[in-house]
Amino acid sequence: MAPGARRNRTVRALAALALVVPVAFLVGRAVGFWRVRLAVGRLLALLPNEGAPDHVQVLPPPPDEYAGTLPTSPAETRERLPECGFSELVRAYFHAYDRDGETVHEVGSFVHRPEGLTGDWQVHVRLFPAPDGATEVWAHWERNPYVAPLAHLRMEGYDPARGERMAAELIDDL
Repeated sequence: MAPGARRNRTVRALAALALVVPVAFLVGRAVGFWRVRLAVGRLLALLPNEGAPDHVQVLPPPPDEYAGTLPTSPAETRERLPECGFSELVRAYFHAYDRDGETVHEVGSFVHRPEGLTGDWQVHVRLFPAPDGATEVWAHWERNPYVAPLAHLRMEGYDPARGERMAAELIDDL
């Protein structure tokens, strides 16, 4: 491919991205980011995992991240978490697991950063619907990817037990 054609292709790709990202953000704000993440997760689950990078696979949550069940529905829990200092996390791996032959997809991904957006650490919680209408919470403590992206990906300081303790401190009834 000639350098000029490659440059034109790059410019078109960047222009498309500049259009798609704000539209995706507005759609997410309108319908809920969790719905967009759920739809994308369900679509990705249809694709073969072999050879695909982790960020386009639907992964099972690590068993040691299970923190407990809240008596509230996922919708009520999603509404309540911002009051507990959490914000919705749009950019995170997609998770689902098998429960009695049924695939259960994540219905919420939230983060609490004790030192704010630029703090070094965060508690990441994932929500899954429980069979009785309640909400399962899975949690872990980890590096903030905005501050330490490589340490985050290498899972330096990753601690499910601390994430569970902190989630329980921040969220009543957990």
